[in-house]
Amino acid sequence: MSPSGPPPAAVGRLPVLATVRQAYAIVLGNPGLLARAAAAPFLLSVLIATVTLATPSQPLVSFLLAIAGLAPFAIFGTAWCRLTLLGPAAGRPPLGLTWSARHWRFFGYIAAQAFIVFGLLLPPIMAGLFLATLNAGGEGGRSGSILFVLAELAVVFGAVYLAARLSFVFPAAAAGEIYKWRHAWAHTRGQGLRLLGAIALSIVPIMAVFWAAIRVTGLFALPEIEAATVQEGADPQEVIRQYMADNAGAIAAAQFAMTAMSYLVMAMAMSVISIAFRVSTGWIPAPAPPARE
Repeated sequence: MSPSGPPPAAVGRLPVLATVRQAYAIVLGNPGLLARAAAAPFLLSVLIATVTLATPSQPLVSFLLAIAGLAPFAIFGTAWCRLTLLGPAAGRPPLGLTWSARHWRFFGYIAAQAFIVFGLLLPPIMAGLFLATLNAGGEGGRSGSILFVLAELAVVFGAVYLAARLSFVFPAAAAGEIYKWRHAWAHTRGQGLRLLGAIALSIVPIMAVFWAAIRVTGLFALPEIEAATVQEGADPQEVIRQYMADNAGAIAAAQFAMTAMSYLVMAMAMSVISIAFRVSTGWIPAPAPPARE
């Protein structure tokens, strides 16, 4: 981008397959840097998840913990976007937890985007729960259910598409650029599906391998809880607490695996988005300041 600010429109067309190949080369070609960038945020994510599981369910506390859970991903996402944009040498991730203005901006964008996507998904979720309580039968009921599922899928796709169109704010924030959502919307105009396709091609294989490994190892093969919850006079909260205590090891292993996968998926997505940002905006790193004599 020029010193005068972002260009009014995309300066290049995103090559989908080349972008995916480059993203895989960056993520899989730098395992040491990936571990360095993710180590401290990963442990913080596990800590927050542990506190969440151990804390009695209260709406305000759960909301605050959910917001806090975004902070480790902001730290990691900022570091990985910088590595992708600047290269392994100049963009070497710091070891440990760091926080700066870049992280505040990245955190603000990721929280705002989460609220937007959740706001879009909440109505169909609530409608689905409401319809599930109705005992509609017959062919008309089944047809209505199919139409509702299709409508839900359309809303989900729309939310994901919107998130992709706005995603350029993340590498821009990591790079310290003055860049807003309107810039991201302009730079992804006409290639939103290409960007979404590149993100999908980068993360779907990883998720497929992960779930195949889960099926083989039986990591999530936890005993059913339904039978215990219907015991006469049983307190559901107490039943859940006892269930978690009885299966603490399996739940912890599953939590570790899910968190690890989420960081790998985020690394792939941020690499794709950062490459697409660089291609679409013509972004180049600012020249390094002259060395002091």
